[in-house]
Amino acid sequence: MAVATWSQEAPGGAAAKAGARDLAAGHHNLQVLPADISVPVLARTMKRYERDLGVGCSYCHVENRATGELDYVSDENPKKETARIMISMLDDINERHLARMGGDQRYAAAVTCGSCHQGRASPPAFEGRRQ
Repeated sequence: MAVATWSQEAPGGAAAKAGARDLAAGHHNLQVLPADISVPVLARTMKRYERDLGVGCSYCHVENRATGELDYVSDENPKKETARIMISMLDDINERHLARMGGDQRYAAAVTCGSCHQGRASPPAFEGRRQ
């Protein structure tokens, strides 16, 4: 099994291109995201998670100590499993619950990681409006 790795170098660099080739040959260890997700869609999805949580790739993915590159296949970091659970929760909210709201425009926008996390690794505590 090939290991898909990405470097944190500038986009389009040699390591990024090698990682894209690995992923194009078939994604590895995708348990929640669709196995047939395209490389561009996967990259955009991961960038959105980074933005929504205010973190970098290494928040969920471990670094290979020998090469210094991120190992996207490894499940060594427990935050990766947490992310999978949270992604499944969002899918459930959006596809099962909000879909039942019919045409009500108040619920037209999908719930995202950023809806709660607001650019932070841990969601801020809710503070209700003062009456």
